[in-house]
Amino acid sequence: MLGIIKKDFYDTFCIPKNLLSNICGYALLPVSMLVLGSNEWAMMLFLIVCIPASSIAVLQAAMAQDEKVRFDDIMLTYPLSKRKIVLARFIDNLLFIAINAFISLILMLGYVYGYRTVGFQTGVLYWTVGLVVSLFMTAIFSVGFYLLGNKKGTILYFVLVGVGAGLYGMARFLPIEKILDMDQWTLIGIGFVNSVIVLFVSYWACLKLYTRRHS
Repeated sequence: MLGIIKKDFYDTFCIPKNLLSNICGYALLPVSMLVLGSNEWAMMLFLIVCIPASSIAVLQAAMAQDEKVRFDDIMLTYPLSKRKIVLARFIDNLLFIAINAFISLILMLGYVYGYRTVGFQTGVLYWTVGLVVSLFMTAIFSVGFYLLGNKKGTILYFVLVGVGAGLYGMARFLPIEKILDMDQWTLIGIGFVNSVIVLFVSYWACLKLYTRRHS
């Protein structure tokens, strides 16, 4: 399993076009932060939408490369069960979520102590919501990629991210403050538990899809 994980991160960060894409994506964050200034809605956009939306990047890069060289067929010759192959890909996602969480933390601290957009407690709140959203997105998009493959899965990914961004924009006109006043940490705790449950269901669904495709 460790070999698969190393290979997937190599595909994501060492293949030139993927490396360039990641560098540009991460460089765009501080540039956008400087352009938009001390805007709380921009802060929430980065922490809760943009960064979590990239949580599936390692799986997408790995599947794209696998389809090019038919690595799926090669993996099936290894002394690994299908369960471990799919589990390795989910570990990929969790490791990348951890990397994104660190980057998101730096961004959050920039808004809290640099721009003084919000207090530290509110910043941690947004950062934690981003983690919960990352788990949900990983669960949903993983099923999409295993069900549709890389190309169609990527199309679905962009469509759903666009819908999510649109809903976020619409949320600016809703009484979000009243919702956030409803014992925020309890809501986040409920969201986290549900996201973990959804992630386990997603793993089971992806395993079934992978097994059916390679049976």
